[in-house]
Order: sequence, then C-alpha cells, then structure tokens
Amino acid sequence: MQLVKTSYDQNDVIVLLKDLTSVMQPMSVDDRERLIQSGAHYSSMLPKEELPTAEYLELYKTAVTRHSQQIAQMIAALAGSITKSTSKNHHPVIVSLARAGIPIGILLKRFISRYLNCTCSHYAISIVRGKGIDNNAMEYIYSKEIDTGNATPADIFFVDGWTGKGAIHDQLVDAVNLLIAKDVKWYGLHSDLYVLADPANITSHCGTHSDLLLPTACLNSIVSGLISRSILNEYVDVNAGDFHGAVYFSEFESKDMSNAFINDVSSQFAVLSDIVEAKSHLGEAGISVVRRICDSYDISDYFKVKPGIGETTRVLLRRIPWAVLLSDKAEESDPDLQHIFALCKSKGVKILPYDLGSYKVCGIIKELNSDV
Repeated sequence: MQLVKTSYDQNDVIVLLKDLTSVMQPMSVDDRERLIQSGAHYSSMLPKEELPTAEYLELYKTAVTRHSQQIAQMIAALAGSITKSTSKNHHPVIVSLARAGIPIGILLKRFISRYLNCTCSHYAISIVRGKGIDNNAMEYIYSKEIDTGNATPADIFFVDGWTGKGAIHDQLVDAVNLLIAKDVKWYGLHSDLYVLADPANITSHCGTHSDLLLPTACLNSIVSGLISRSILNEYVDVNAGDFHGAVYFSEFESKDMSNAFINDVSSQFAVLSDIVEAKSHLGEAGISVVRRICDSYDISDYFKVKPGIGETTRVLLRRIPWAVLLSDKAEESDPDLQHIFALCKSKGVKILPYDLGSYKVCGIIKELNSDV
C-alpha cells in the first residue's frame, strides 16, 4: 500500500492515508451536493478544489499575522497538558484527525520536542462521520508505539483543529469504545479530544471556547499538506488491510503555504512569556444551539446546520449554502469574519441575524429539493 504524498516533512508527521491520486477524480460542488442529498456518503467523493482569489488570500495572510502568537500560546498550553497526562517512562503519541488536525498536531509535536524536552510521535489518520475511525491505522500505531514499549494506550492523544457541533467528537467516543470492546489490549485508550477552538463546549482540552478563526480553516489543501480530505470509498482500490485514502494535489505545489503557516506559528514559541493553562470550563453545548436553529427554520436534517467559523467556511467552500446566520452579538467589523463576508458576497449567500450562543456564525446547507 502506497501512502499519499504530502508537502509536510516526515519528521513532523506520518500521514496514514492511502494514495488514491491516480484513481479518484474531483467532483464539482453541485454534482457532489446532489449525490450527498440523494443518499451518497460525503467521504466517498473527492471535492473539487480551486485556488483562492488574491483578495481572499490577503484575508488569510492577515489572519495568520493577527493570530499566530495567540495560536502559539494555545499550542503551548495544550502541549503542557498532554505531557502532564503522559504516563511515566513513556512518551506521548499525537494522533491528529485528517485533515484539519494535522497542522495542530505538527505544532504540538514541535513544541513538545523542542521546548518540553520530550520525545513525541505524531501520526495523522482518518475518522469519518457515520463510518468510524480508521481501525487499520490505529493497529499500525499500536504496532509501532505500544508493542515496542514506547507508549501505552493511555498515552495516545487525539487532536483536531476545532469543534463544530460535536459530531466528530461523538464519532471518536464511539470508535474508542468499540476498540476497547473488541480487544482488551486497547484498555486505557481515551476519547478526549484536544483542539484549539471549542465553541461547541464539548471538550475540556482546548485553547479557547470562543469561536476563533483559525487561519487554516480559510483554505483547503494549500494549508493542509496539499492533500484532500480523507476518502472512504469501498469501490475504489481499497483492500481489507488498507488505510482510508486521500489525494495529493500536485497542481497546487507552487501555491502551497502549509509549511509557511507551521513556521509562522513555530517562530512565536521562543518569545512566549506566560503560558496559560488549557481551558476547562464548559458552557452551553453547541448541539442545543443547532436544535434551536433546526426548529426556527424547519430543518429536519441537523447535519445541514454547520455552526462556527471553521464549519461555516467549509460550507461556503465545499457545499451549496442556503444562508449564513450571523450572531446578533457579532460586529460586522470583526476581522475574524471578513473572509466569511467575502465568500458570501462572491456566492450571493444571504446573511441572517440569529442568537448563536458561543458561535459567531453558522452555515446552513441548501435543501436542493426545496423552493426556499
């Protein structure tokens, strides 16, 4: 099995995704949306990606400049929490959830290795809503880290970029429970999720519970190692022991900014002053906000409601949006929302005020058989 190529250094991360570059063809947003709403699973298709406009790219660069120090601070806090939770005489094993978790995992590994003087392994694997975690990838990690005595199952730490309404977190909880139920060797594995931003209020391991713009949420593969989101398609060159797959976008190599982002944030590590602890207080659960939205707009499928800056950006880039809800407490001058406004303007998407609790924005996917 050939692993997918990425633009990341293997010293930063080992990406456990099978290379499907030669067998998967990108699908337009319209065609993909029709298939999803006809019952096809989103993970079975490759979304078509396009390069951002010069104007949009400037918004991304501004976000990096504005948030790199804050992100570094949060990485340091999470890294400290991880190392404190690692069992004696073992090292932490970061398992980032592809693809949004990968840059966060890389930054955590760099901080732990360079500033906490601790060996740290980092793997990236796939987890798919409604399908589960890549068990073959988990078995690989077990053979490399636990069988060798480097770590115990309790020393595995799952990492993602942000939370939306918590669907992936729920999937992770189910996956971990199934692994332990299937084989006692996984006893001690925990489903705690480490993220930078947790507006859904579902994890006590985060940098902030605010709906913070993470610059990597603004763009697709050109800040994610030039790989697609993970693909799970049983009809496309996948054997029983294979990992979930992904595609490498070689055509974007000249525009890749994946490592530039990592380096921009890493450069802030050396100048950090006080390192605060990771946030632990949990407020209103995001799923309650989603249910209110569904009731307000008569939405039967709550998976069409995507709260938070990161998820709203994904809706605008990869789905067909019906509307974007804007928190009634948000300000139009908020720099974290400018890329959202730019995407709404370019795509003709309406913006509606709404009480969103911890979230600043929420994307709603259009029901294709609706006249609304």
